[in-house]
Amino acid sequence: MLVFSACSVPHADPTPTPTEEPVPTETPTPQPTPTIPPSAARVNGLYIAIEDLDGKKAQLRDAYEQAGEDIPDDNLLREEALNDLIDETLFLSAAQMQGVAPDDVDLDTQTQSLCISLGSCDAVKEWQSKNHYSEDSFRRALERELAAANMREIIFEQLKNEEQLHVYRIWSYRRGDLDDVLNRLNMGVSFTEMARNYDEATGGDMSWFPRGVLFSKDVEDKIFALNAGEHTDIMEIDGVYNVFYVAEKQTGRSMDTQVEQLAQRKALSDWLENQRSQAVIENL
Repeated sequence: MLVFSACSVPHADPTPTPTEEPVPTETPTPQPTPTIPPSAARVNGLYIAIEDLDGKKAQLRDAYEQAGEDIPDDNLLREEALNDLIDETLFLSAAQMQGVAPDDVDLDTQTQSLCISLGSCDAVKEWQSKNHYSEDSFRRALERELAAANMREIIFEQLKNEEQLHVYRIWSYRRGDLDDVLNRLNMGVSFTEMARNYDEATGGDMSWFPRGVLFSKDVEDKIFALNAGEHTDIMEIDGVYNVFYVAEKQTGRSMDTQVEQLAQRKALSDWLENQRSQAVIENL
């Protein structure tokens, strides 16, 4: 019997697989976390620095002195200053939400404009010191001020779409006079003609106005519910009897200057009240 012994067949060394050189990856540079200054309060996550509160208190104290008024005690002064800063921070918070908050370029541009208007940047620093600002607190105040200006434009723009009424009024301290007015109106006498007889100076013409300017809400609701050419029943307001007549209604009409100022003041007050009711305000 032939026996074959197993022979090992020599194997060639395997060809080494070339390895790829590792691609170096850049280590991300850690971004510095903004340092939060010692704070008195936080509004919607935005901090109110103690430095800003102290500066606002000093500004208010100066204002009381210049007006010749008694300066409130420190607790009341602090409360007034903090409320002012909360309102300013609400404007900044809303501006950030609306995408109209100022950035560093805006702040730098505004600061440079101040340097030009005051003659030099040294003059700006002198003004800052006189008004109780450091460089940092002034920059924060400028940010809040520019944000508030941007938000006011948005709020006031909405007033252009407000409905306005052209109203006439006949009034008297005696209800019997107004009963007579209603009887004559029912007979077809012109309201504006009678109004001229009751008030020769103005003819009873109250001009144009939007909501929130002249009357309480309940009176206003009754007047604004009228169509052009309609009048109210007799309405007693603070001991005076009135009948109001709507001559015209219009939306988008330009307001008279004084009426516009009143409307803007009311719009800002309502806006801030609404923002405060929804804001997260923490006293730290």
